[in-house]
Amino acid sequence: MKLPTCLLLLLGTVPCLAQMPAEIVTAERSKILQGVTSVPKQGTPGPIAIWGTMAFPILSAPDKDGVELAVVAAAAYAKGRIILFGQNGYLSGTTGGDNAKLIENCVKWAGAKDKPRVGLKGVKPEAYEKLGFRTETFEKVDAKTLNDFDVVVMNIQSITGTEEGAAVAEFIKKGGGVMAGMTGWAFSQTSGGKELTLAHGVNNALMPAGVAFTEASAFDQLRSFDARPELPLMMNASTAITAIKKQREGGPALDAAAIKQGTNAIQVALAAQPPDRSSLREAVVAALGNTGASSAVPTGQAPLTAAKDNAARLRLGMETRVLRLAGGETTTAHPAHEAFPGKVPADAPRITREVSVNPTIPGWTSTGLYAAAGETISVTVPTAIAAQGYAVRIGCHSDTLYHLDEWKRAPDITKSVTIAATETKTASAFGGLIYIVVPGRADETASFTATIKGGIPSPLFVLGQTTDAQWTSEIKKQPGPWAELACDKLIVSCPTEVARTINNPTELMEFWKKVVEAQDDLSNQTAERKRPERIVADIQISAGYMHSGYPIMIPTSAAPEMVTFGRIKFPGWGFYHEIGHNHQRSTFTFDGTGEVTNNVIGMYCYEAVLKKDKIVGHSGASLEGQKKHIEEIKAAKDKFAEWKKSPFLALTTYIQLVDAFGWEAWRKYLHSFADDKYGPAPKDDDDARDQFLIRYSKITGKNLAPFLEFWGLPFSANAKAEVSKLEAWMPKGI
Repeated sequence: MKLPTCLLLLLGTVPCLAQMPAEIVTAERSKILQGVTSVPKQGTPGPIAIWGTMAFPILSAPDKDGVELAVVAAAAYAKGRIILFGQNGYLSGTTGGDNAKLIENCVKWAGAKDKPRVGLKGVKPEAYEKLGFRTETFEKVDAKTLNDFDVVVMNIQSITGTEEGAAVAEFIKKGGGVMAGMTGWAFSQTSGGKELTLAHGVNNALMPAGVAFTEASAFDQLRSFDARPELPLMMNASTAITAIKKQREGGPALDAAAIKQGTNAIQVALAAQPPDRSSLREAVVAALGNTGASSAVPTGQAPLTAAKDNAARLRLGMETRVLRLAGGETTTAHPAHEAFPGKVPADAPRITREVSVNPTIPGWTSTGLYAAAGETISVTVPTAIAAQGYAVRIGCHSDTLYHLDEWKRAPDITKSVTIAATETKTASAFGGLIYIVVPGRADETASFTATIKGGIPSPLFVLGQTTDAQWTSEIKKQPGPWAELACDKLIVSCPTEVARTINNPTELMEFWKKVVEAQDDLSNQTAERKRPERIVADIQISAGYMHSGYPIMIPTSAAPEMVTFGRIKFPGWGFYHEIGHNHQRSTFTFDGTGEVTNNVIGMYCYEAVLKKDKIVGHSGASLEGQKKHIEEIKAAKDKFAEWKKSPFLALTTYIQLVDAFGWEAWRKYLHSFADDKYGPAPKDDDDARDQFLIRYSKITGKNLAPFLEFWGLPFSANAKAEVSKLEAWMPKGI
């Protein structure tokens, strides 16, 4: 695959000041996509940042707001070429669709010839050999090894050394081709908590080319990427910066779609920049003009919106990205901290406190201390703990908001610093609760003491350690603006002003303990629990009204409900729903039940903990709702499609099973995946649905196929045959 003369001429002039002409971008992308119609999504890929003058997207898809994100991107750099894949699985060439053809074209483009010598690292050779390429695997990433090849194809998830990055960059500059894949959002997990922008040698070495992996994930609902030679020019951040600058100077006006695409591309590219690389940030500032503009302060009453506040959002986004990644012991308080997470009282004391840390409990260890915005704190640990993957965290509001069209607070307000020595000093521009972060694979088993200096006392109630009297008379009066209440199964974080309304903390946390224990027991996860769940209130979260994860995030408006427990008032459906999400497993959560099986688990709390009817929590589960859903499924032309798209319609199926066979049958079904007598776990989605029929039928002693088929669920002939000798069952009313 020969490069066109125009591109060869452009390559000879690098570094260049102007963007590669649109017609050449389209021509090059068309060559790489020749014979490619679509490529299935592999795993959970992340978007590639693009800002180089010779960089362009290859495969992309729109997000829910219509903004294109690239999963594959290419760049010319000096005499060589680069192609990045936002998920390392694509490099195998075996993911189906036109993956193999795409790989063939990419190898030829990267090598600038039809039969390049191909080196493989962390990639199986079968697909490449089948495509007719001469391949050789290699281990060491250095100049001597790389120079044996025209193109190297590498899974770079763990190729993180600075020297390795330098060798790759030099190989490209001399005319080599590189195809690299990794799952950027997973780097923190695979590296023991390190930052991609700080600790990945190859990714950083590719910065001059203007393409990079990011820590974001995307394409959640996508099944495949369509090959499109024509893609928006504004997917390149530098193109967008130039267009914004020209518009400000009186040039062509940008329409709303172009502005949205361009600002998103800039945000993605900014997210990839290390703190010491300022050229892109400087270009953005120059494009926006008014370099002395003060920082924006978004609030719930006056949010920053994409429609009206693009310049302010770009500035604030740059500031927060730099602040999160910047090293050093000091920082300046950001003006937005006063709006959220809040200002500390002027007379709040700064104290020194010793905190016991249990290394067998991974995640965030609460300290009951708050770091004021812009103030340095120090954390001292034993020598044996230093450089073992522990970290100091400031702030519990871990959601980032860059992707949202409206910001009610700064988009990224937390800080995490690895404990590399016995003493760690750090500061946050926004302030927040202080935590010691325990790695998931800590070697230590004995608790140790961390000494924290400079923190502000904040309310912390611990079930079994703190009494109601202590809480009322002393602890809830402490000045930190955020408070926590904890038990060994769950910890809640809320504004201190909300926490001060609590008069029964023991009863409240005993309730939350029972909620998690009930869901653990029902889903057979009691033994596997390693840490408490966490629920954090935030003025704005990254998705939905609430969302699951660690921590579970809820709006601050729901914080009073979270901490109110009595006979009449108690936390509602959404909390059990999100905790239920954290208990879901793929073995029993097949397509269409992602928002269903968590509700079944959550409903159990109403009966097991609250001693109420399981259906009282939501109108969609009520008797009236169930009757409505039965009529809807009867009228549906495509029953399974209707069942999958309507969570409460699908939930009615499970409610009928629980009504007929009790919670114990559901419990046995969830526990059956740990019981060898039921055979291996499902191997795919269809198998999971088949096993739902088989296992539940055997547990209840009834053939549930007619009932489940009434609701539209399809099963294989083998699955139906396996339960055919059991007595068929249908509930009354159907």
